[in-house]
Amino acid sequence: MKRWMAFSILMLFVIGMLGYGIYFYRAEQLEKAKVPVRGEITVYTDLPNNLTTLLADKYLVEKNVKVTIMPLTEEQMEQRVSSKLADTSGDVVITSEDNLVIGASQDKFVPIVNERIDEVLDRLKDSNGYWVGLWYDPIVFVQNGTFYKGLGQHITTWDTLQKPGTWRIVMTDFVASQNAANLLYNMVEYKGEPDALAYLLALKPHVIQHAKFLSTPIRLTALGESDIGIGNLSDAQQYIRHSYPVKMIYPSDGTSFYLTGAAIQKDSKHKNESIEFITWLLSNDTAKYMMENNFTYIFANPEVVEPLDSLGKSVVLWPVNGGYTVEGKKLLLNHWVSQVRFRKDQ
Repeated sequence: MKRWMAFSILMLFVIGMLGYGIYFYRAEQLEKAKVPVRGEITVYTDLPNNLTTLLADKYLVEKNVKVTIMPLTEEQMEQRVSSKLADTSGDVVITSEDNLVIGASQDKFVPIVNERIDEVLDRLKDSNGYWVGLWYDPIVFVQNGTFYKGLGQHITTWDTLQKPGTWRIVMTDFVASQNAANLLYNMVEYKGEPDALAYLLALKPHVIQHAKFLSTPIRLTALGESDIGIGNLSDAQQYIRHSYPVKMIYPSDGTSFYLTGAAIQKDSKHKNESIEFITWLLSNDTAKYMMENNFTYIFANPEVVEPLDSLGKSVVLWPVNGGYTVEGKKLLLNHWVSQVRFRKDQ
């Protein structure tokens, strides 16, 4: 009987402690809720919602500043930065380099300069301070492990990729998204349109599929259904992290990249708060937090270590400036579709 009494007292003590813990936690949460936010900014962006929500929630916790995300489609963002009649409300714009270059040319943004932004490489920001790059996603070759052990390790350039051979390639259809089409735009800027289209035509016999999603070339290569996938670093890193049998190679003759950056609206009523937010996005801790949550890019902050490829080499970027107009993009896509993708004599 005494043994049961002791056990009952112990259980009552444990239950009491748990109850106190729950009460204390709820009281703490209520107290936090009473603290007014230190500031608030509105961000217009065409980035994925899962990424922007992650960053906004983290910023609220760390800085006690509310970030209201206004999601736009790629087409809506293009309209917002290119039209003089478009809505100019809000504080920060986070989008592609193309859109930022166009927005700056349309006098949409205000210059931003501070020590952190000054550290970003010149090629990753506007020379007059109207926008700054945050991170970029280069195009890489991802090879199936078996293929890499043989011929694959010698296919490390765009030039060797299009040579005659039996290797199978999967790449994303340029019409699928702005990110996918960026390879076409960058290649045209780097090589010139005639040479770029001629190159893609020479590559065509190797291409067994033009995928609809950015990650598909990497996935099919990881599954052994393709020898080489032409895709983004961010997708390749996901499969490498999960130990799939793939090798990632940076083309040694340079490659295309999709740069994401930020700017402050000219009519922003919260310019100081906006600068603080962009500075936070460029911080080491934010880069680490993003990578911990499987958003793996190359960050514009030079203090963040760049990932090396399977050959131990760093990325080489094509010297391109971006800023392609909506009309120019449509024209290039039409030329690719008619002269390469669905060319009759091929």
